[in-house]
Amino acid sequence: MLGLMFAFSCAKKQSQPVSRPNLIFIYTDDQRQDALGACGNEVIQTPYLDKIAKQAVRFPNAHVVFSLCSPSRAAALTGRYGSANGVLHLGSGLNTGEKTVAQYLQESGYYTAMMGKWHLKQKPQELGFDESAYFLSNGTYYGRKIFDGDSVITPEKHCDGYCVEKSIEFLEKAANSDQPFFLFHCTQLPHMNGKLVWDAKTETKARYSVADMPVATSRLDDLSDKPEYLKTVRNRIQSAEYGYPDSLAIKQHTLEYYAVITEMDDYLGRLFQKIEDLRLRENTYIIFMSDNGWMLGEHGFTSKVLPYAPSARVPMFVLGPGLKSGDDTQIVLNIDLAPTLLEWAGVPVPANIHGKSLKPLLENPKAPWRESFVYEGLGNYGGALPNLSVFDGTYRYIRTYSDSTLTQVEYEELYDQVADKAEMKNLAKEEEFSTIIRNLEQHIQTHRQNILGLK
Repeated sequence: MLGLMFAFSCAKKQSQPVSRPNLIFIYTDDQRQDALGACGNEVIQTPYLDKIAKQAVRFPNAHVVFSLCSPSRAAALTGRYGSANGVLHLGSGLNTGEKTVAQYLQESGYYTAMMGKWHLKQKPQELGFDESAYFLSNGTYYGRKIFDGDSVITPEKHCDGYCVEKSIEFLEKAANSDQPFFLFHCTQLPHMNGKLVWDAKTETKARYSVADMPVATSRLDDLSDKPEYLKTVRNRIQSAEYGYPDSLAIKQHTLEYYAVITEMDDYLGRLFQKIEDLRLRENTYIIFMSDNGWMLGEHGFTSKVLPYAPSARVPMFVLGPGLKSGDDTQIVLNIDLAPTLLEWAGVPVPANIHGKSLKPLLENPKAPWRESFVYEGLGNYGGALPNLSVFDGTYRYIRTYSDSTLTQVEYEELYDQVADKAEMKNLAKEEEFSTIIRNLEQHIQTHRQNILGLK
């Protein structure tokens, strides 16, 4: 069936010159920035991704513009904030008229595929993907319902393992065509399974020791310097069920989290090996990123959504022809990926895209770039209050509002991310930082006017 669909896909589009690069975008789920050996974690075991990351341009200051599954996917695919594209909640759909990078690439002659986790209301084929094998939202790792082309199956194998096989199948077919391709591969891991546990295999967990696991220095935060509502938000209530802030409970949880990432590393290792075997690297750009971070006891929290660094910061690296490996500390975002892919493909970047193409930065690390970004915490998942935050590389300034009208500021937070990586000392009420706050407020005001259409 896939072969027939591929033939039809090729027949309905005009062939493009082979010089147009192939594009691969890998999006993991709930992987925090430091949950990768190549990002400086000496405990976690991710040998395959580490090997690839060392050959790539790495972005230690990569962030998402809202830390939640569906909004993050919508932002990456459209290059636009959730307030504009319509996706602020789990499982919601893009607004009428919104277009994804896959649709733009498909229209320009790319053969497109989506494999893995899907978490938007519209189906992949409605948003520009010729081929797909996907599972919806979150659920069990094994025996998962997968929509594979025209079939619905429940393979006994791990859903990530199955979808890696489908991506490999796609690459083998695409490699034999003169049509450039775009592959969007999304993992379930390290997201918890449907029972809210990380159930890696016993032998994988045995590769780790509880004693070696890190514990957040802020785990005993009484939240007295943060918004009052955080004491009863889901992030805090759910963490108590896991046994937080007890250090042993956090260590055990971290071990389980690391173990499923090790299994994810093995699955993605197979995908990267196939890319090598097919000799696609010489004409293929690859982006690796996570849809959001994850809190492992920071401030006594679990999960994501909240605008703190472990929630919003993610691992990211890019490799492709002509790119030199190394670290680039500029602030890059998931909304930058769509314009980057379009520019690589030679497709004009629409004026309504909020992100910036990374192409100039990848070619010249000294190219002009953004000095800050606004985190748009407007979804209310888990009881979170609306917030707009600014990160400028040194300071993280958070404005929490009473409700969705964004008229009444409930609380302000300011953290020095260099001197206070744990985000424990709120500087917002200290007079000496008033000028800094006023400057950061201007970024929020610009976002309110230009993106939200508010005064």
